[in-house]
Amino acid sequence: MSIQHHQRSESTRNFNRTRPGVVGLLAALGLLTGCGERSYSDLEEPASPGGGEPEESRQGLVVHEWGTFTSVQSSLGETLEGLHHEEETLPAFVYGRDIRSPIAKAMESLPEGVTQKMETPVIYFHTDKEIDVQVEVGFPQGVISEWYPQAATFRPEVGGLTRVGEGHMRWDAHLTPTSVSMPEVPEEDVWAPSRRVDAASVVVGQEGERFIFYRGLGRFEMPLRVTSDDLQVRVENLSDERVPAVFLLHVHEGGGAVVALGALEPRRDIVMSPSPKEIDLDAYVADASDQIAAALIESGLFEDEAIAMVDTWSRSYFRTPGLRLLYVVPRSWTDALLPLSISPAPDAVVRTLVGRVEILTPDRERAVVDQVRLAVEGGNFDMEALGRFAEPKLRRAAQLAQSDAERALIETLIQQAEGMP
Repeated sequence: MSIQHHQRSESTRNFNRTRPGVVGLLAALGLLTGCGERSYSDLEEPASPGGGEPEESRQGLVVHEWGTFTSVQSSLGETLEGLHHEEETLPAFVYGRDIRSPIAKAMESLPEGVTQKMETPVIYFHTDKEIDVQVEVGFPQGVISEWYPQAATFRPEVGGLTRVGEGHMRWDAHLTPTSVSMPEVPEEDVWAPSRRVDAASVVVGQEGERFIFYRGLGRFEMPLRVTSDDLQVRVENLSDERVPAVFLLHVHEGGGAVVALGALEPRRDIVMSPSPKEIDLDAYVADASDQIAAALIESGLFEDEAIAMVDTWSRSYFRTPGLRLLYVVPRSWTDALLPLSISPAPDAVVRTLVGRVEILTPDRERAVVDQVRLAVEGGNFDMEALGRFAEPKLRRAAQLAQSDAERALIETLIQQAEGMP
């Protein structure tokens, strides 16, 4: 695998910025303390308040991770299969289980349906020391399919998949506060925003990066259910954990709206209109970006990390037409989904995942069925109009079809959709 490198500049390594909108939100939330510039002496804290570790046992290492995972839920709150398709193409230097595979996400095969896309978890290391670390990530209900830098080990072995589960990966890396060369990417590439963070360099062999990256596919359901009718959307927290922040986003080609729903307490629900008042697309994107970034900072991420995450997912989160829910995942859910082990143990670890639920309201489901019906009567079926979530939309349409001819056509369309990137 050919890799091109370039020298990282100090001005890039020390990148830090503040959006005026984020500052206003942070001030309102009382979160300005500790944001912005930081020294590594500030990071040398016990892993938990009152931990009282002796000074000699501290590593001078703090680890921060962010990532997102995506699902599609029907109007009945069912998590639909067909989530192995790709929204963001990664640079060619990223490793995969089988980069030659026609299946998206570099999977050599799919022994069963996929209900979750685990996308762009990145792990940052904050230290002013030279440290060798071993990092292990488990994915009990999924498989890690792509990663960078190169891993020391991973499982299941390529060709050994019997189900979408039992994923595991290990990296043996050297951390350094100095600049290292990294593979070159265009500034507009989806990979670029993650580098705009003041973090230590990660070196594995001859490969250098600002973070450890991985993503994969899973088969599981989260305890957050979204149901809908033509008048309202209901979000239910089926767990005993508080969901820290929930947002409803409604986007079309010319505009959008974001509604901050606040925290969702255990065993409670929130009901709202599925069509909030919309504003100009660019103004909506700026508003949504600032609100989500503020929630990420409140979860424990540094400001530049929060902005990097928002910038990475700006198109998919904020500009792709549709109705979707974003929520900050409780830490206990993250640790159960993706068990993380780092040796030597960091002084503190922050892990922030954002769940993304694409919502199929009844009118959106009927629109797909109507399109199928017209195709059965001799019209054309526009697969591209269904976007990246064509397969789950068709699977829901199959449940609603009223004739054998409709069901037969949908089955053919699903087979076509399964092979899409």
